[in-house]
Amino acid sequence: METPHAILGLPATATAEEVTRAYRKLVRRYPPELAPEQFARIHGAYQLATSIERRMEAARRAPEETIDQLFPLPQATLKPPPPSPPPLTERDREILLAPWRRAELVRILRRDLSPGAG
Repeated sequence: METPHAILGLPATATAEEVTRAYRKLVRRYPPELAPEQFARIHGAYQLATSIERRMEAARRAPEETIDQLFPLPQATLKPPPPSPPPLTERDREILLAPWRRAELVRILRRDLSPGAG
């Protein structure tokens, strides 16, 4: 099964604007009056690429290996997890347990969260 993005000549991570631009370009090239089969294929791919409901319906009917093609994950936009905070010292634990020492807790947090900390 060819993916909707492949039919439109786009990578799987194409934006909605890129999908629409490619669709309009192909429709001008293959108008429905002159190439009805090509137009139907292009129009179906555009509908699948732009509608999450239609992709979900296609995924229900498709074999399992094509689901990744219908719902591509953009690999470039995945961010690494944030760094873990530094471990608490014994003094920090004491301050957290004593609510009347709030001013000292705020000072420690400001020190740890300052741009130069680390």
